[in-house]
Amino acid sequence: MQEQIKFNILNFNWPRKLLTFYVSLKQSKECQTIYYTKFPANITEVFTNEELEEKEEIYTTFTTPSEGFKPLKIDCNNYNKNLYKQFLNAQIKQHFDSLNIINCKNKVLKDRQVWVLDKEAYHKDYHYYDKFSLKIQFAEVSDYPELVVSFDGTTKILKKSLQEIDNAHLVTKAIFRTQVFYYQTERETPQQEEFYNSLILDEVFPILNRDLQKAFNIPYERKKTKNRYSKYLNKISNFTKEYLFTEDFQHICDFRNQQFIDAPLNRIGHIDKDKGLLEYGKDPQGNKQIGLTPKLELNRYRPYLRPKNPSTEFFFIYHKDHQPIIKKLWSYLKNGTGQGTYYHGLEAYIDIKVNSAFHNFIEFSNKENPIPEIMQKLEELQWDKNIAYLAFYISPYTRFESNPQLKNIYYQVKELCLNEDIMTQAIDFEDLQKNIGNYQWHLNNISLAIHAKLGGKPWKLAVTEKKELVIGVGAFTNQDHKHRYVASAFSFQNNGIFNNFQCFSKTETTQLAGSIIKAIRTFFNQSEADKIVIHFYKEMSKKEMEPILIGMHRLNLENKPIYILNINKTETKDIIAYDTDFQESLMPYSGTFIRLGMLKFLLFNNGRFEDEKFYPSDGFPFPVKVSMSSPNEDAFEDDNIITELLTQVFQFSRLYWKSLKPQNVPITIKYPEMVAQMLPRFKSDIKEEAKSKLWFL
Repeated sequence: MQEQIKFNILNFNWPRKLLTFYVSLKQSKECQTIYYTKFPANITEVFTNEELEEKEEIYTTFTTPSEGFKPLKIDCNNYNKNLYKQFLNAQIKQHFDSLNIINCKNKVLKDRQVWVLDKEAYHKDYHYYDKFSLKIQFAEVSDYPELVVSFDGTTKILKKSLQEIDNAHLVTKAIFRTQVFYYQTERETPQQEEFYNSLILDEVFPILNRDLQKAFNIPYERKKTKNRYSKYLNKISNFTKEYLFTEDFQHICDFRNQQFIDAPLNRIGHIDKDKGLLEYGKDPQGNKQIGLTPKLELNRYRPYLRPKNPSTEFFFIYHKDHQPIIKKLWSYLKNGTGQGTYYHGLEAYIDIKVNSAFHNFIEFSNKENPIPEIMQKLEELQWDKNIAYLAFYISPYTRFESNPQLKNIYYQVKELCLNEDIMTQAIDFEDLQKNIGNYQWHLNNISLAIHAKLGGKPWKLAVTEKKELVIGVGAFTNQDHKHRYVASAFSFQNNGIFNNFQCFSKTETTQLAGSIIKAIRTFFNQSEADKIVIHFYKEMSKKEMEPILIGMHRLNLENKPIYILNINKTETKDIIAYDTDFQESLMPYSGTFIRLGMLKFLLFNNGRFEDEKFYPSDGFPFPVKVSMSSPNEDAFEDDNIITELLTQVFQFSRLYWKSLKPQNVPITIKYPEMVAQMLPRFKSDIKEEAKSKLWFL
């Protein structure tokens, strides 16, 4: 396998001499705080143990002499790494402040984030700013200090100042000179009050948010990037050349060279692509049909399993003005998109009978509030319990709708139908109308999701060597309700097929643990598992783990190994890697993993496989971060277990049934997140039987 993989990391030299910091027990205006966990190893050279007793913090001006501050020689090569990192971050802030460039702490990782005006992009209402994070770390993937340079995307800042607008109550975040701040935050300290009173209103510019966008009638902007790797690398390369490879910044980070570093070969591994093979339905002669690329194979092979109910009927829920285009859509679903096209109809594509329930079509007239009409008609219509129904809901509003009331209609329709045991497939009318002339690619994904919602199994893993129970736990924070829900989904490793789920609020740790124990008990009633693996959306706390261990003990399963995999469900942006030998893409092969630290890895899940054709339409997903832990002391004594666990994540990313595009996040995290996103918007709990169906796709 030919590849040359690089990180988005620059090496710089260790300090060539001891640094002199100036420290004090008393705070002054221009100093920084050093917390006790970062106290220099030789702090008793300037302060006595009595002076330091019960001191939680001391103060420093770092290398700047100041009255009342004592000099102290600091060894940053062998000790004091956290303090050295704080010093470097302070220098980086001071450097960009001196250049009048906006900078702040990264919201997630608390590293220094720099905002640079994009001079080439233009919009009449706002400026585009590219955001870059600079993360200091020491000898994580090399023998030297490392500066991780990441591109965090773009933010938009209104061209009108706070002085010029009448909607100040809609402003949440804003910039003042080089500072980013929360405008509506309560001023609880003298420093916050002082900063607020120092603001010059015609120098305060709001950061564009959804409410401001609506107030100023600014259309939602959709920008699609064909290759995220090339865009990312281009952004960080230009940033480093203009702002980091300068004489002034070299005094902060003495770069060893002006090249991003290579990923060491001894840290790179590969999962055999055969582990990603998928099995479909058998051919007429009874032979298994397997492949790597569902978008090519599902049209050629039969799905692995049909839905159990052979009687299926489809109907539409739509606005009265949309009837003509619905007839066109139904024609496509019934007969295909025409000669010479890829899509030959729902029946041919997913191997089920396609019948229309014309008598159950629901037409509404009130576009802003269709729920009363839909509810009434659902109650009036007759539903045969022996028939599986699926409703196509033609939504008048896109998923980018900013009005929460209009956006919520989709969830209300979904809940109404679910209460009647009716599956739904939402279709965006605007997108349908725009693309009706070439809708075959949309119909592929729609047909796939329909098959899964009705209880079919489009494909399964072809390679399943061991019996394992895999439990996925994901979460979603509802921005409107400001509430986090946790959902857990259960899957069996021997076929990778979804079983059921439960959903809980963030505080229901005991109930979450109970659902996990219930899944373990159910599995062991039927089969013996080699190990139990939990894919968790964050680092699992001791509080979350303890009731699970208690439950395992009660089941006499305390000797069964448990592995916890924290899978970063948002795409990794702080550390990425790219393959310079694949110049047109830069994306490493799917199944490539790189060790970042002790039991921490980057894992690439995408559509690029060795000796296989790569389709740019499959996208360029970034890697996910996977970290591992276990309550069992000897859990990782066998090095092979790490590759097995990463292979499992790789395989479960291949089982997504909402889209034919390759996914980078496994369904053990993706599906729970989808459930957790929807349920808080429902008015009541869903029925128990709905918890074993994929209605949320």
